[in-house]
Amino acid sequence: MNWFVTESPRPAWIARRSYAPWLVIATVCFGAFMGQLDASIVTLAFPAMGQHFAADPEWISLSYLITLVALLVPMGRIADRLGRKIVYIYGFAVFTGASIACVYAPSFDALIAARVAQAVGAAMLQANSVALVTTAVAPDQRRRALGVQAAAQATGLAAGPILGGYLTEHHGWQAVFAINVPIGVVAMIAGHYLLPRTKTKPEKAKPGWKVLPGLTGVLLTYAALFAPMTLLPFTMKQPLAHIGLTTAALPLGFAVAATMLHRPGIRTGALITATALIMPVPQVLQLVVAGIGLGIIAPACTKRVMSALPECSAGVGSGLVNVARGLGTALGVAVATALVHTFQ
Repeated sequence: MNWFVTESPRPAWIARRSYAPWLVIATVCFGAFMGQLDASIVTLAFPAMGQHFAADPEWISLSYLITLVALLVPMGRIADRLGRKIVYIYGFAVFTGASIACVYAPSFDALIAARVAQAVGAAMLQANSVALVTTAVAPDQRRRALGVQAAAQATGLAAGPILGGYLTEHHGWQAVFAINVPIGVVAMIAGHYLLPRTKTKPEKAKPGWKVLPGLTGVLLTYAALFAPMTLLPFTMKQPLAHIGLTTAALPLGFAVAATMLHRPGIRTGALITATALIMPVPQVLQLVVAGIGLGIIAPACTKRVMSALPECSAGVGSGLVNVARGLGTALGVAVATALVHTFQ
C-alpha cells in the first residue's frame, strides 16, 4: 500500500523541458480556478437554494469556509511531509466526489455535509497551491508566477457569477456544483503528469512576525472582493444573467492586474481601490477599477509572506496565505449577509 502515499515522478520528456516550471503553474491554476469558481458561483444560486430547502443559504457558504480555514495549515504540514503533489491530486479527487454529492443532496443537512467534504478537498488543494508555485520557479520569477495563479483565481471568481446566473436560471442550482466535475477530472490527469515530486526534508521552522503584514493584506483583499459579490445578487433588481455580468467586473479587474501589473506595490493598489469608491462613473467601471487595485495588492502580499519562510515550510506558508484568503472571504460574506438582513 506504499504506492498509495508515494508521489510518482513526471515523465522525463516533460521534466527536461525549459518550460516545465510553467506547466506546474498551469496545473496549479486548475485548482485556483476551480476553488474560486465554486466559491463565487454559489453566490448567484443562494436565493434558489434557500427557497428550495426553506433554509438560510448563508450556511451553504459559511460551513464550507469554516471547514476550509480550519484545515488549511494542517494540510500544509501534511503536504510538506508526504509530498505536495500527492496531497494536491487527492484534493481534486475529494473535491470532485463531494461536488457530485452536492448535486444529489436530498436535504439541506446533506448539502451542508457535502459542502464540508468539498472544503476538505479544497483545503488539500489550497494548502499546496502557493507552495507549488513558489518552489517551481526562480525567486526573480515568483511575483509573476504568483500573479498568474492569482489571476486564475480571479478568473474563477469572474466566471462564477456569469455561469452561476445562467446555470441557475436554466438548469437549476444543482448545475453550479455539477460544473466542477469535468474540471476536476482534467485537473487530476494534468497533476499526475505535470507536477514534480515535491517531498522535502522536514526541518524545525516556524513562521515569524514578518509574515503578519502580508497575511493581513491578503485577508482584507479577499474581504473586499467577496462582500460586493455576495451583496449584489440580493440588491440588484435585474435578471440573474445581468447581475452576474455586473458582479464579474470586480474579479475581472483583479485578473487583469494580477497578470499584467507586476511592478506597482501595495500602496499603489490600495490607492487605486480607494479611488474607485469615489469615482463618479457607472457601477461596472467602479468595480473594474477596484478589482485592478486589489489585483495589485494580493500577489504582492502573498510574495511577502512566502519570502519570509524557508522552502521546507512552503506548505505551511501556503496554508497560512489561504487561511487569510478564507477568513477574508468569510468576513466579506458575513458582512454582506448582515447588511442584507438589516435592510430587508
